[in-house]
Amino acid sequence: MAVNASERGKGIGSKLLQAVEDWAIKHDISTIVLNSGNRQERQIAHRFYEAAGFVPKATGFYKQL
Repeated sequence: MAVNASERGKGIGSKLLQAVEDWAIKHDISTIVLNSGNRQERQIAHRFYEAAGFVPKATGFYKQL
């Protein structure tokens, strides 16, 4: 999920996350996992996710051949 830069700060992302959490609880899901990437431009998103209670847990790797 991504909120257009011009629309950020309006609570849209928080409402989307809350809808996901509500859906997960309704369906007996106990953990939500998201991938956000580790590029510099994702740092604002990472702070948003951490403020929403997500805990950073992993770094992914890939090798293009």
